[in-house]
Amino acid sequence: CLRMRRPPEAPECVSSAASGVYKGQIVNGYSNMNTTGIEAYGKAGVKALIHAGTGNGSVAAQAVESLKTLRSQGVQIIRSARVPDGFVLRNAEQPDDKYDWVVSHDLRPQKARILAMVALTKTSDTKELQRIFWEY
Repeated sequence: CLRMRRPPEAPECVSSAASGVYKGQIVNGYSNMNTTGIEAYGKAGVKALIHAGTGNGSVAAQAVESLKTLRSQGVQIIRSARVPDGFVLRNAEQPDDKYDWVVSHDLRPQKARILAMVALTKTSDTKELQRIFWEY
């Protein structure tokens, strides 16, 4: 099954002159990571944090609570993978629905960050953001 993206001639209405593109940052996840970077980005006022995990966007056990805390403060958490191929599947490595997180699907962290920054000019609803990530 090939995934079809929205054709370029039919983009959503996202103004390139949007007032203030929202801050988004990338944090690399790994097995023995500490949560200092996650917490610092939260204090810095990011609106989206892209977690660049391994494999299926996996999140180290010690990082889950910090990410859940940021989400409860309104920061969008987007799981992505820094591996060269593959998808990040929703609710596979983490219970994304339960945590109210978004998955980047087939976008690497760098592209997920850009899409998050643009999409947040349109909505902050997690379900709508997930639709955008699946479509673009």
